Amino acid sequence: MMFVAMAVFVVVVAVALVLLMSMAVGAFSAMFTGMRDDRSRRRSERDHTRVGASEAVVRPSADPLGQLAGEMRLAQARRWASCQAVQGRLLEPTRPDDPGTSEHLDLALDIWNGGDRHDLERLKTDRVGQIVWTTAMVADSVSRHPAWKLDFFDRHSVRVDLVGEVTAIATAAVGLRDQLAILGDAPAGHLGVDDEVVATFAEKSRLLSGRLDGLVERLEAFADYAQIVARIQQRQDKQAWLDRVSAIDEFEHVVDAEWDRAESDRVRNLADESEVLASIYLDEIAPLAKSLKRRDAA
Repeated sequence: MMFVAMAVFVVVVAVALVLLMSMAVGAFSAMFTGMRDDRSRRRSERDHTRVGASEAVVRPSADPLGQLAGEMRLAQARRWASCQAVQGRLLEPTRPDDPGTSEHLDLALDIWNGGDRHDLERLKTDRVGQIVWTTAMVADSVSRHPAWKLDFFDRHSVRVDLVGEVTAIATAAVGLRDQLAILGDAPAGHLGVDDEVVATFAEKSRLLSGRLDGLVERLEAFADYAQIVARIQQRQDKQAWLDRVSAIDEFEHVVDAEWDRAESDRVRNLADESEVLASIYLDEIAPLAKSLKRRDAA
């Protein structure tokens, strides 16, 4: 009887253990399933965010022509600032009211518009013409330095052909001006919503803008050369000044200064002696002579 009771007790305990193990396994399984689902959900959200960001990068702008216009304005402002900076660095800029003194400006105008000097102001403010104007100013600044005539530049083959540089930049600028005129303003109407037309216009605009940037870089290099010539002029001016004042002999002037000081002392001594002698003569000798003269007359 006791054996049966013990057997029943063992069976009950075993069943209880099995139930407890089943509940634990279920709980752990649910926990890990939840963790796996949560991890999958977060991965899905990250992937979705990454895809969304990628789509945002590659998605074309809603207003490509507006975006392009902004790019072109920034590029033009950058080129304008570069030209202004170059002009500000020049020591002797060419002035529009300086007729007949700017051969390089005359050359640039001849290439730009056939030589009409009435078009000077328009040349200065034109988005392409400003590059030509500034180039002519740089060339004139170089040619006005007396040091530009030194054979140093030819002897060492470092002389830039000013006329050739103005001609090259002005000719390229005229070609770009004409092509910009062909391209015209941004397409409008049905052309402004045509993807092929808009893409072609953007491509051509950026191409021509890049060529203008290249011209400005060449202009800046030309201006750097002008600064070198200006510094050579400053060194020549310094050497000429030193050569001129070297005619002043320091030793000779030191000796002369000492002689002048000695002469000054001698003259002062003579002055002192004269004062003493004059006092003796006027105070003693002169009255005595006068008294003797009256006595002799009596």
